[in-house]
Amino acid sequence: MGSKAAVVMFVEVNPREVFQGDARIDRPKSKLLAEKILGTVAEEMEPLALDLAIWPSTGIVCAASFPGLEVVCSRELAQSQPSHLTETISRLADGRDAYGVFMHSAEDWTAFAVWSGRELVRALSVSPDAGIIEEVGERLPFEAPFWGGERPLRHKLNYALPFHPLELGNEALKTFFGFVLEGREDASCFDPEEVEIPAFQAARQM
Repeated sequence: MGSKAAVVMFVEVNPREVFQGDARIDRPKSKLLAEKILGTVAEEMEPLALDLAIWPSTGIVCAASFPGLEVVCSRELAQSQPSHLTETISRLADGRDAYGVFMHSAEDWTAFAVWSGRELVRALSVSPDAGIIEEVGERLPFEAPFWGGERPLRHKLNYALPFHPLELGNEALKTFFGFVLEGREDASCFDPEEVEIPAFQAARQM
């Protein structure tokens, strides 16, 4: 599968505490969250493990509402310029901070964004061909080793970046949410295969 993601989380608490604890999903709120993305009435499907939920099939929205944390995943969120999501994220965030990670291994493309107080405070989108597609705000501490040459490419020539975008994307997943799809785990990481996220699709018309 590789590293593929289109996930945004609206946070009031550390996501690690929610995913590693015994917090229960509020099913009605999760359905309402999915309907805001789908723009129509939703019907629930079989849940997906988090590592699969963050890149659901086209037309599927994975959404989970926990105390202090909401998760929404949809391919529609995977835009090359995360700044274009600001209006949507601001509406859904309702004053909460929001973090998004978007990547696709077939293109070696990665993007991430941070919103606070309805404002975009950091966004980055990079690919091997285009280099920096979008960059907004100051670079975050976890980015420093990548830009500073401490996470160099291996066996890549004529690359527009000093690092591999998917390595940066997985580092963003770990920093923001506490898990990775590929790459370097640490003691703070949890296994995304052990967390289930409800999945929804547009309700069939009778």
